[in-house]
Amino acid sequence: MSNCISPSSIMPTAVIWDMGGVMYRFFTELMVDVGKAQDWPLERMPMGPTGPAPDPYYEALDRGELNEPEYVKRLLTVLAKEDITFSPYRDIDFSSGDRSQIWVAIASLHDAGFQQVVLTNDATRWLGERWWETWEYRQYFEATVDGKLSAIRKPAPEASLACVHALSISPEKCLFVDDMHVNCTGAEAVGMQSYWFDVTDPDGSLLRLMSRLEL
Repeated sequence: MSNCISPSSIMPTAVIWDMGGVMYRFFTELMVDVGKAQDWPLERMPMGPTGPAPDPYYEALDRGELNEPEYVKRLLTVLAKEDITFSPYRDIDFSSGDRSQIWVAIASLHDAGFQQVVLTNDATRWLGERWWETWEYRQYFEATVDGKLSAIRKPAPEASLACVHALSISPEKCLFVDDMHVNCTGAEAVGMQSYWFDVTDPDGSLLRLMSRLEL
């Protein structure tokens, strides 16, 4: 699928950010790095959109036919068939995969007066309990919505609406940024604008996003 921005004549005043895949490299991107270093047979292993092999499970995740825990289970099955003992939850330092250029953009948006919210399905699983309290970027955001804590997961409309309520803003003034098409569709269902972030082209994706926000 190509990069897409939902059409709207309204300039957003708030940006709702996904974490994994956007702020941080998607965990399969990091797994590909590990696999290369450890000589995994990546040519026959589905490892997300940046791996060398097709990944039908990721495509199903992007369509909303699998959720992330289900997707991880399938990857663990693939690893087990290759006699590889590895868990993305245990063996990856998720915080080490941050996209440095994203933080520059987020700081610029903050300085320009945009309101910003984090909307994540399970950052607690990756970054640890109460991660928000010590997160080095928390000063740029008005609120965070973590599905692990609220039991409300994207693309459910309640997740997007929780962000709207946190800002006391109308949905059409929010631009939702996510690397999963299904989540973008969920945000659009409540009236938000959306932007799909292509993890295979992070620099280009960010450039187009900032152009949309006229920065």
